[in-house]
Amino acid sequence: MSAATVSVIIPVYNTGEYLREALDSVLAQTLDNVETIVVNDGSSDSSAAVIEEYRDRITVISKEKNAGQAAARNDAMKIAGGKYIYFMDSDDWIEPETLKCCYELCERDNLDFCFFDGVSFGEKESGSGWQDYHRSAMYAGVRKGHETMCEMLADGKYRCTVCMSLFRASFLNKYKLRFQSGIIHEDELFSALVYFNANRIESLEAEFYHRRLRGDSTMTRKFDRRNVDGYLTVVDSCIEYVRTFTPDARRACRLLVSTIMLSMMHNGYMLPFNEKKRIVKAVMKHPYSFRFKPFCILLLKGKK
Repeated sequence: MSAATVSVIIPVYNTGEYLREALDSVLAQTLDNVETIVVNDGSSDSSAAVIEEYRDRITVISKEKNAGQAAARNDAMKIAGGKYIYFMDSDDWIEPETLKCCYELCERDNLDFCFFDGVSFGEKESGSGWQDYHRSAMYAGVRKGHETMCEMLADGKYRCTVCMSLFRASFLNKYKLRFQSGIIHEDELFSALVYFNANRIESLEAEFYHRRLRGDSTMTRKFDRRNVDGYLTVVDSCIEYVRTFTPDARRACRLLVSTIMLSMMHNGYMLPFNEKKRIVKAVMKHPYSFRFKPFCILLLKGKK
């Protein structure tokens, strides 16, 4: 068999109920020579048994203790042999032609990465995780990453999920782009660094990704101190990272910081006083991110 065209990386943690659907969708891809790397990240449910059913068709990394999605993805990237990398969540699924269409577009136009649309399904009561992932038609043609990021943020269309993009492996390796362990919102940081560095990106107007919403997922859990920790890490890391970049890239970073601060102000009103204080200090540190109404909501609105 020739070298892998795409390495699909799937971290798994206690998603045995949904895992077969995810794996079946990857194994049904119409693109040849797809490598599937599954990382069992210390699951305690039926995930290990499900993975065993597919062992002859996938590569498996098994970890005794849960180390988090970032570490799982990074471990898989160390052994990935594909020309391109695709990150997928273990409770979601993709259309059969996803990887073929993305691969052919990236090869044709020599892209650092391409992105596409998705649709959410599942528990609508999950709340803020229910987002609109239709954006590709608005950003057609080959573009620079930071310029597209600016437009998306201004339009309210920027989405940090990595599961709706196909990345060239040599691009990720050139800039040493990996996920930061120990925080949530690791996708937020990774995606920002990807957009800052990419010179050639392009969209595919296709609803390829099916994102499951469930009440116990990271995206739908109650906003708490871990969210503040993660967001502030993203802010500090991004600002430091683009310090020597072009003014346009730094502008994209400022817009991202403003968006993150707005999210914290909107969602942090139920936090304890000390956590609210951390958010206030962060906003004051970056005054361009100040917005009067959400700032008042953060300070004045509380638990009912």
